[in-house]
Amino acid sequence: MTFMKTVLAASTAIALSASSVWAETKWDLSTAWGANNFHAQSAMAFADAVREETNGSVDITVHLSGEIGVKITEKLSSVENGVIQMADMLLFLQAGEAPFLGIDTLPYLIQGQDEMKVWLEVAGPKYDEIFASKNQKALYYVPWPSPGIYTKQAVVSADDMAGQRIRAFNATSFTFLEKMGAAPVELPFGELAAAVAAGTVDGAATSTSTGANSKLYQFTEHFNPLNWSMSPDAVTVNLDAWNALSDEEREIIQGIADRMEADFWAASAAEDTSKTTVLTENGMTVSMADDSLKAKMAEAGKSMWADFFKTVPEAEAIVDVYSAKVGK
Repeated sequence: MTFMKTVLAASTAIALSASSVWAETKWDLSTAWGANNFHAQSAMAFADAVREETNGSVDITVHLSGEIGVKITEKLSSVENGVIQMADMLLFLQAGEAPFLGIDTLPYLIQGQDEMKVWLEVAGPKYDEIFASKNQKALYYVPWPSPGIYTKQAVVSADDMAGQRIRAFNATSFTFLEKMGAAPVELPFGELAAAVAAGTVDGAATSTSTGANSKLYQFTEHFNPLNWSMSPDAVTVNLDAWNALSDEEREIIQGIADRMEADFWAASAAEDTSKTTVLTENGMTVSMADDSLKAKMAEAGKSMWADFFKTVPEAEAIVDVYSAKVGK
């Protein structure tokens, strides 16, 4: 090789090396939530921190409200197949791909953030196993506020629940309300106000966030935060995309996720508190369940656990360990 060819080869190698060092990795993160939702805001804050702390070498674009075309029930499979590199997914909506992920909707299982922390400690390895089998890993989890019931008349005791025609928000809530003695109703959310006004429905089951944002206080007067379940979103990343990063980039991103997760949980708690305030400021009365209603909830919930174990047997041992830790 001539001297000039040697110089050119060396220069090319240096240029290629430099371009590799400074190459920008672009990822798409899909969330089903809008810009005002605390989950979406957390995802955007995370993306900003990643961009800043990697000096722009990893650039995550957050796509809101499904704008990238990924359905809310297809987040897990879309990350698995590399359609998107990241997703903010509500876990129970991915149960069609992995039935265990429907477990957090079980009544009386996870009640509040303290129990959610214990649940993730116990069930974390199972979630890791599921995500790895779907070619991805979870970077962080954020819980939703728990659901309660909005009614025209106060519901405090088990007897108060009897016969209440309450709009359920999914199959699990329908079964739970039925076991609680209510008369759950399947109804599109957009038809709820008219149904309550017409007297064909007494109220609805949903969170403080949805209740306040949908102004349920305009046609119901009472809210009981039954706190019968708590469901998390998970933010996951495709393993091929993750493994393509440098060790330093992976360490930075995981460090950001670990550091910011507590802030995201605090945002969820603040959302619940602030939306409860909106309800009371608009004239709603917040009532708490008495012992009879709590006992009924425990009875209904545990019967649903048993049914879940029949279809997802591996869940029973995990729930047993968790239950012993939280005293259920």
